[in-house]
Amino acid sequence: MKISIKNQFRWLLLLLLTGITAGVVASTLTILIHLIQAISFGYHSGSFSSEIAKVAPLRRAISVFLAGIVAAFGWHALAKYFKPFKTIKAIVQDHEKVYPSSTFCHGILQLVTVSMGSPLGREGASREVSVALTATWLQFFQLNKKEISLLLACASGAALGAVYNAPLATAIFIIENILLKWSKRHVLSAAITSFTAVWTVRLLSGNVIQYKLSPLDWNSSLFLWAPLFGFFVAIIIFFYKYLLKMSPKRDLTSPTYIYWVISSFVLVAILSIFFPHILGNGKAGLLYFLHAKYDFFYVSGLLSAKAVAVLVTFYAGAFGGRIAPSMMMGGGLGLLAAQAWNSYLPNISIPFAIVIGAALFLAIINNIPVAAVFFLLEITDQPLWNALPIAIAVLSALLCQKIGSSLFKIKI
Repeated sequence: MKISIKNQFRWLLLLLLTGITAGVVASTLTILIHLIQAISFGYHSGSFSSEIAKVAPLRRAISVFLAGIVAAFGWHALAKYFKPFKTIKAIVQDHEKVYPSSTFCHGILQLVTVSMGSPLGREGASREVSVALTATWLQFFQLNKKEISLLLACASGAALGAVYNAPLATAIFIIENILLKWSKRHVLSAAITSFTAVWTVRLLSGNVIQYKLSPLDWNSSLFLWAPLFGFFVAIIIFFYKYLLKMSPKRDLTSPTYIYWVISSFVLVAILSIFFPHILGNGKAGLLYFLHAKYDFFYVSGLLSAKAVAVLVTFYAGAFGGRIAPSMMMGGGLGLLAAQAWNSYLPNISIPFAIVIGAALFLAIINNIPVAAVFFLLEITDQPLWNALPIAIAVLSALLCQKIGSSLFKIKI
């Protein structure tokens, strides 16, 4: 009995240390991101989201071009001279060996390139750096492979929760996307590390809600729009996800890889001249959709430019996250669909439609239907009952995919 209590206390201590590590990483990297953004784009006050459109087009393009050079030569050198980098899923599910130095450098490269203008997500940076540092101190403990994998899975997910200040959604994300198995041990481990990481960030940096909105109102029309939108947008998401999966696996040690990545960033640099909000992980674009005056031509162009920018950078072999970019694209689709609806039918809340669209893209692109619902609630500071129309739209999208899979024999 004493041994059991001692082991449980030891495991709790390891979970707390994992959460604290993830929280410190998230806080530190957030400061570093803001510093690199300010240096790259030359603004002295305000945030990247509010200032990027004011930056001179040529300066935006140059920063993105330099980001491409850093990305191309950085990942080329990492693959050529460092030990093999392993993905988080390979570490957790296949118990692959972690090389902390490679994982750490891989994460920092993502952070630097996204801060300089890469259109991909930056959540991979905090997740990988958290895994690298956690794996480093875990070497001082006698643990089996399953325990190490579980702690590293929690380290990865908790860092995501710490960045977005979304502990509940992140606990679900760890189980739904990384561990792929619901059990009492998994749920408790995910919850403890996620909440510890978020509380650590709140202690260090304050309780910041990145996409804070006043409580959104819904009416009966929204409950008709949500499933219809979910059903039809699922088709768009399916084909876009298919295009993402078609991205070839590049040989990072080949000189050709350098040309591919730099070329993709040159295209993004050109697009940024006309659509500055495509730059960065997607936060700037989603905030524009939520708060700026509606302009159909700019919104539709921005949405298309972001989709192309994300696609070409992934196709070229650059690395980055999909969470914020997918939310931005989904939010843009929600905005366009809601504006079209309001032109002919009883009005629905535009911000709510944007939130629903963001949740749909997030859910389907990243295979996290449950976590996505709570994620959008937490990052916009919405009451729990506002999950209902979001969940209805997500269920409708999943139903559409199920029907499509049955009719066309396509594995989704």
